[in-house]
Amino acid sequence: MVAEIVKKRCFLCVGGYEPINADWWHQRFVREIERFEKTWNATTEVSEPVTSDKDGLANWKIDARGPNWRTETDFVLLRWDDFVIADFARSNVERVPRGILAFGDFIISGAAYRYLRSSVRYFLFFLYPLILLAGLIAIAAAVPYVLTRVGLPIPAPLAALLAIAVFAGSLYWPGRLFLFHYLLDDWIFAHELVHQSRVGLDARIDRFARELVKRDRDRSYDEVVVFGHSLGGALMMEVVDRALKLDPALGKNGPVLWLMSTGSSLLKIALHPKAEWIRIATGRVADAPSVNWVEYQAIVDVISFYKTDPVVEMGLPDRERPIVQQVKIRRMLEPATYKRFWGNFFRLHRQFGMGNELRYFYDYFQICCGPAPLARRVAERDRLCEAFAEDGSYAGTEAPAKAARAGGKSN
Repeated sequence: MVAEIVKKRCFLCVGGYEPINADWWHQRFVREIERFEKTWNATTEVSEPVTSDKDGLANWKIDARGPNWRTETDFVLLRWDDFVIADFARSNVERVPRGILAFGDFIISGAAYRYLRSSVRYFLFFLYPLILLAGLIAIAAAVPYVLTRVGLPIPAPLAALLAIAVFAGSLYWPGRLFLFHYLLDDWIFAHELVHQSRVGLDARIDRFARELVKRDRDRSYDEVVVFGHSLGGALMMEVVDRALKLDPALGKNGPVLWLMSTGSSLLKIALHPKAEWIRIATGRVADAPSVNWVEYQAIVDVISFYKTDPVVEMGLPDRERPIVQQVKIRRMLEPATYKRFWGNFFRLHRQFGMGNELRYFYDYFQICCGPAPLARRVAERDRLCEAFAEDGSYAGTEAPAKAARAGGKSN
């Protein structure tokens, strides 16, 4: 039976492709939770992070309170930022050719066509760095051409060197301004993930799986939530599949287990023909009766696949999991804030892990630190907001066991 009020929760977070270490994660968490306090009239205390570079984990505790509720959360950051930071340290001499090869693989394999078939918006996001690269090359070629047209006698070898120099310079500006480096590194990593060729990543996922099994066996928790954002949504699926191999009873005898994917890039990997391993893993997770899974999608988040069932898009039988729910990011933010973020696709994408300025049924910090079980949130959606009074009091009610244990489609 699902707890009426979650008194203790474990929240395991698999973030996206960002070069953010544990301290930075913690600082952002503390900053954003202040929005949660103001929006929901709650008070919180966040402990200092305890970090283990060897295990790839970081932990901190949150004590959140309202007038008639108190929820303790063990926040566990499943870290892979060291891989991203190492990627960002590579030189452009390595980055550009590897990025071109990665894009070529996604095009030749047919993955890009599958993006177009599943989501035109995501396909355009895929094309963006290619269009940017073409533009930088065009600028580099145009400079010596224009100089020769105005009468400067530039020999062909010198013109070639000048074009190369202009291209190298454009990688820093405007390349950095338009996040060209970030996008190349991201797609290089995605290529490595598809082909399971990234050294050290397999061992890290095994470590995450063991941590999930350990937390799931802790009966002091009312609820365990595994949160996967962006590319972390793909890693989350492999983590949970390996945890099921370690413990086939995962989620059966301990706290209620939920997976929550937001702005997910699972299909970015799974639609590649060589990624059969993640399609198999996803099928096993979707089949596990004791593992609940909800996916939140937003139309303004172009870095994900909107209005798609990832399981069905992979060509797998419809398991009625995940529960797919669309959300509106503009209903999470004040109009002025939303207007400021409009057009900043990466900031809108990250809102799934940021604090809300307005009360809305999707609220990262409510799910992480609040008293309502995720089963109730999924079942009631907007009606759940009515359970919170202006002073922050919460009217708990028994969430349907079916919603907690069996899942179901919802749009």
